[in-house]
Amino acid sequence: MLSFVTLLLLCLIETLQGGVGPGLRPFCANLIAASGILMLHPLSYEESTKSLYFAIALSILSLVTVFSPVFPGNECFLMTLEVTAVWVAYCISRARDKYNNVRTLFRLDFVWCAVEDYSRLFYLLVLCMLSVSALTACRFEGPSWLFVIHLLVLLSFYSAMYVRVYLGRSFVMSHDKEGALKEMIKGNLRTIPEAGEPDEHMNTIYGRVLKYMETKKPYLQESFTIEDMADAVFTNKVYLSKTINYFSGRNYRQFINYYRINYARSMMEKDRRLKVVEVAMMSGFHSVVTFNMAFKLFTSMTPSAYYGMLAAKGKSPSSLKEQGQLTPAASF
Repeated sequence: MLSFVTLLLLCLIETLQGGVGPGLRPFCANLIAASGILMLHPLSYEESTKSLYFAIALSILSLVTVFSPVFPGNECFLMTLEVTAVWVAYCISRARDKYNNVRTLFRLDFVWCAVEDYSRLFYLLVLCMLSVSALTACRFEGPSWLFVIHLLVLLSFYSAMYVRVYLGRSFVMSHDKEGALKEMIKGNLRTIPEAGEPDEHMNTIYGRVLKYMETKKPYLQESFTIEDMADAVFTNKVYLSKTINYFSGRNYRQFINYYRINYARSMMEKDRRLKVVEVAMMSGFHSVVTFNMAFKLFTSMTPSAYYGMLAAKGKSPSSLKEQGQLTPAASF
């Protein structure tokens, strides 16, 4: 919304100043500034406050530029310079936040976050190329039809980025693949572990959780909730969620599903006559679809394929774990 309002204000101000509406060059400059603001939209793992501050700063700089009489006719140059400066500062700030907490780089949801990072980098490079092209056309006093082409391309780019932000898409993979990836992550896209080392109490709570899971096997109950777990280990659900997230790199649902899949594998290896639906219900899943998705996430294969592998090769549980097909809960 800030990007769109800024674009309208820039065009309105230039219309009032010129009397007939913004020319092709100023309009190209306005689209560069508006695109730069739009690209500051935070990714799924980024908190929004910092992005908003930088977006407001770029919006103010853009509005100040149209009032400035210092460099008349150099709107593209000034807008590109401002967008570049703000984005350099923004990237440095985000890099400090991201790499100060190295643990976040090893989380399951960072598969999707990496897709977001690379897609945004790609679109920033496209914006840079469009800006350089517009600057070159201004420098050599290109014909009006050339600026029309630049204007149409910039408008198409801005529209595509607006749709991308609105839908939460990356546009670097198909819609089906994005949906499957988000389903596998199971709502863990916006969960970031707290920075810093865990305190002694967190270590104690996590030890209780592991012991409770191994001895009581509460994950076999379909209705077992995080509130039930919190009561069992004598803490509250917020602190418990943060503890599980920090030590395992998973949210509560993924943590529980790890144990369910581990239990399902053991049953499948003991009795290959069990049907997939029976294994799913006995392991605590409420549906076969959820079971299949979780099983593939943790073992990289479907339950049917797992049965086929057991029948063909006779692999033991220990050998499968040695091959890295199932990651222990605490390894993150």
